[in-house]
Amino acid sequence: MEENTNAAQDINDEKQEEQNEEDYKSKYMYLLAEVDNYKKSKEKELVEYIKYSNERLIIDLLKVLDDFESVLKQDKDEKVQALYKALISVLSHYGLEQMEVLGMDFSSDIAEAVATEESKEEKGKIIEEVQKGYKLNGKIIRYPKVKISV
Repeated sequence: MEENTNAAQDINDEKQEEQNEEDYKSKYMYLLAEVDNYKKSKEKELVEYIKYSNERLIIDLLKVLDDFESVLKQDKDEKVQALYKALISVLSHYGLEQMEVLGMDFSSDIAEAVATEESKEEKGKIIEEVQKGYKLNGKIIRYPKVKISV
């Protein structure tokens, strides 16, 4: 009878060890997945950081672009045009793109209305850009200031 009790105890001990082993494996796999998710999250953060690290500098350079455009409206000097094109080229290499909103339906999600004007255009259309808007790698960094038709 004592042998049966010992055998039953041994079987219970083996089952308990197997259960503990399964628990440890399960916890190990869970922790591996957590570490993998953490690595992926940090890599994504790093990519986003690098992608937008120049944002402040580029926003400041937009003022220079505006000045170039003002000069070009008054004087079509070829040297100034060449410098403007070179600056645009460098900034576009880093992900800057001008927003094209002229003729579109006005939406506060894509532009900032600064004036309205009666026009033969359909009501609510963007009829003039007062200040250009720009995106950096798909993110709007400056909304265009526009005039809309009424």
